[in-house]
Amino acid sequence: MGDVLIDLGEQHGTLPSETVASRNRPHRFRAALAALSTVLLVVLGGAAARAAPVGPVIVPARLGDNMFVEQDRLYVVSAGPETNDPAIQHKIVSTYALPAGELQSRTTVAVTGAIFQVTSVGSTVLVSYQVDTVGAEATVALTAGTDRALWRAPARLLSVSVPDDLVLLRENSPQYGDLHWFGLDLATGRTRWSFEQPSQGYTTPAALTDGFPHRLITATTDGHIEVRDTATGTLVTEGDADAPSGWSRRGITVWPTGDLVLIGGLGGITAYTLAGLVPRWHSTVELSGRWVQDCLDAICVFGYRGGVQALDPGTGRLRWTEKRWTTAAEAGTYLLVSGNEGLEGSYPLAVVEPGTGAVHGDFGAWRAAGPPRADGTVVGLRQRIGDDIVFYALLDPARLTVRVLGTATTVSGDCQATTDVLVCRRIDAAVAIWPLTE
Repeated sequence: MGDVLIDLGEQHGTLPSETVASRNRPHRFRAALAALSTVLLVVLGGAAARAAPVGPVIVPARLGDNMFVEQDRLYVVSAGPETNDPAIQHKIVSTYALPAGELQSRTTVAVTGAIFQVTSVGSTVLVSYQVDTVGAEATVALTAGTDRALWRAPARLLSVSVPDDLVLLRENSPQYGDLHWFGLDLATGRTRWSFEQPSQGYTTPAALTDGFPHRLITATTDGHIEVRDTATGTLVTEGDADAPSGWSRRGITVWPTGDLVLIGGLGGITAYTLAGLVPRWHSTVELSGRWVQDCLDAICVFGYRGGVQALDPGTGRLRWTEKRWTTAAEAGTYLLVSGNEGLEGSYPLAVVEPGTGAVHGDFGAWRAAGPPRADGTVVGLRQRIGDDIVFYALLDPARLTVRVLGTATTVSGDCQATTDVLVCRRIDAAVAIWPLTE
């Protein structure tokens, strides 16, 4: 299993569903846990009692190391051997399988700046990193377990299509403000297609399937719209929209959502079908300075300073609006939304019906982590300020229940979840993996 230790100890604290008892005056630490336990017992009718969970798998890491978590992979990036060129750094990318935490490979990569993305496809490890302080970026592909670079491109990694053996990248030229999009061959780095974004336009990926966007949408301030296939780079369809005069001064905004693309700015939104660019509807809701996401059977338009407007995807009709919500995530048939109230301006974690905006209930100070599970539940985390313990649970939006699974102890606070595991940095800088078993 490589450098993996099984930690069966350090059961600090008490599960939120258990009672903390002491004959004498409780220690401040235990008193805080007792108070939290009492609160969790009454939240949403109480959480089911659980036995103490199995200890985590420990993956070695040091201060300064970075971790990247995917559904079935964990990457730990640490400093490698020194080089003769002070501008070049060697980094070691250790790849571990999840949920078991087994070491799969150690790959040495030469970079010139901070690494901000790591992924792998088969025996190929892909690393994106910062080239300089101006903002230039690069991506390198390596054979896993070696220091052999297969290819290197001056662009940021966006996504990989495994069936097409294609890597989608975007190059940003800070000196000139140009944006170039590329489709590269995964094995060789050969350019299959490239596209330069118009200076008076905006390009965004769309049609996400299995984590890969199959379309690129470009709209210019004079109203011209183009849709390209990301596997081949070919132009699929194009059309023209009525362009208000304000677009030339304030720019244009493009957001894909479902089978639609929303285009607008000051003066409202026009929705077009992604296939054929047929106008579907128009709304007076402003798109400039806002961001859009799918909200099950609604389209959520968020303001960057908070507040959301939910539109009907078929007609563009405004269904409901709420000033409190700042984020939303799909979970089963409900939305999990965070507001601008409470502790650190992010609570409560509320459950909302997407069709009406009605609040079904809330999970208080729990926060959602990771994608929703197949049964509609979501991993929930809760940590008191100043504590090194994270309670983890399954939140059920439909039943408004909290099923506490266990506690992550001696945690520094950097926790990420998949549907199967919770991964946290510990106080000693190591990485711990807790299985999310019921």
